[in-house]
Amino acid sequence: MPETKRLNRRDSKQIPAVPTRLASYTRVRSPVAGDERIAEGGTPSTLPPAPFAHETGVVGLEWWLEAHMGLAAELAWLEQLLEIGEGEAHAATLRTLTEQVEAVRDALYELYCDAADVRVTPLVAAGAGLEQHVRRTYAWCGRVVAMLGALLNGLRSEQGPDLRLAKNGFRSVQGLYPGPSDAVRAAVRSLALDTTNPTEPLRNLPRDVEGLFADTAALESALAKRFS
Repeated sequence: MPETKRLNRRDSKQIPAVPTRLASYTRVRSPVAGDERIAEGGTPSTLPPAPFAHETGVVGLEWWLEAHMGLAAELAWLEQLLEIGEGEAHAATLRTLTEQVEAVRDALYELYCDAADVRVTPLVAAGAGLEQHVRRTYAWCGRVVAMLGALLNGLRSEQGPDLRLAKNGFRSVQGLYPGPSDAVRAAVRSLALDTTNPTEPLRNLPRDVEGLFADTAALESALAKRFS
């Protein structure tokens, strides 16, 4: 289903002389993709999110789109569970953690938009470092959402949330934490991007990678503080 919730954006210092980045939900495909696909009979994309102008532009990244929309659906389910009394202390904590998962989702979306550039293709090919890291991050987020959902369901029950079970669940989730990847950083550096060039479509790619690492680290730290 389309994701209708407005994306939460990270606060970050802008690189001097680089135009402000477009909001996630208004991202457009990279200019290097060209418009030749229109002549080839391509039809305008109806897939959300849509950094690509045509459905043919997502070839090879169907797995990413599927994972992203799956996480969006899981977070929508979590938001429904969060419709619990605002005065509930546990609910407030779980809402904060949910917002941090959403920040990771948004960071993953920014990288998905970067993948519209053909130069990123080798980095997201099957078995490549960035592809593996993105897959692990989605899997980790899915387990985090499931854990938070179980706690929220506990809040709705007469027995209340089982915090002991949550701590055990966190240890399982912690084992899936992807962490920062030096291999991914090296792959991005190999592109030799001029990040100070305002006409470089991938000028934000290094920042997007670091943003993902920062958001996942923040979520992991918050989970550890609450459940370890």
